[in-house]
Amino acid sequence: MLLTRRPTAPLVPYVETLWANERGAALPHAREFNLPTGRVDIVIPLLDGQCISRYQGSSDTVGEHHPGGVVHGAQDHATQRDTTGASSVVGVHFKPGGAAAFFGGALPSLRNRTVTLEALWGPSARALRDELQDTSGPHARLLRLEAYLMARLSLARPGDALVAQALHTMAQDPATASIEPLQRASGLGPTRFISRFERQVGLTPKRYLRVLRFHTLLSQIATAPPSDWALTAVQAGYADQSHLIHEFRRIAGMTPTAYAPLQPDQPTHMAAPGAR
Repeated sequence: MLLTRRPTAPLVPYVETLWANERGAALPHAREFNLPTGRVDIVIPLLDGQCISRYQGSSDTVGEHHPGGVVHGAQDHATQRDTTGASSVVGVHFKPGGAAAFFGGALPSLRNRTVTLEALWGPSARALRDELQDTSGPHARLLRLEAYLMARLSLARPGDALVAQALHTMAQDPATASIEPLQRASGLGPTRFISRFERQVGLTPKRYLRVLRFHTLLSQIATAPPSDWALTAVQAGYADQSHLIHEFRRIAGMTPTAYAPLQPDQPTHMAAPGAR
């Protein structure tokens, strides 16, 4: 059962959704792809003995296993998560650039990494998990998580308006967006522009735009494969079909025709090949 909640007004510039998910048993597949969004996420497991397990690909048989809450830094390639056993988790899906208010300058070092919340927030992260475990019901847990974020937000520095404008421009039309005009419009030199963008988002502008373009494409093809991949490639901002295939392989680790989301409204989730 998945429950989502839009944040209250003070959190709206930073948080896309708060969510809670519970299942009483393993899913039909042992692992699941998490395709990148370019955004930062918090995931907190609530069952005793439950871990957040992440793998870098099908050949990764060891993975990383975290018994407490974690931060998934901005990703620019797919990872896999364990879906065996029962699960109860709550999480936060940040808006592009929104996580910087809660993690400051740590975002560049979190790129393509999963780090414990306690490493970034100290003992309060463990206390938060304890409180969420003691709170009954997913709705009440989301309210408690939201209140915690509100308290941390009161200590945050203002966001970078220049980067926010660049993100807004990219989002208007990812297919035609280009980094150089954004950099020139900022009035900053290339190095300074990249540094400020990466500090706020966790990815460089070029990496982020590539993931944004990819993620926009996923949302378009999740319901049904296109009848004309060459036309789809051009409309999505790729030079041609070959370029689209290359980018899809680089980011997702598969070809576009192998892509099969579990649900159309969750385009970044897909059963991993060879799942039981």
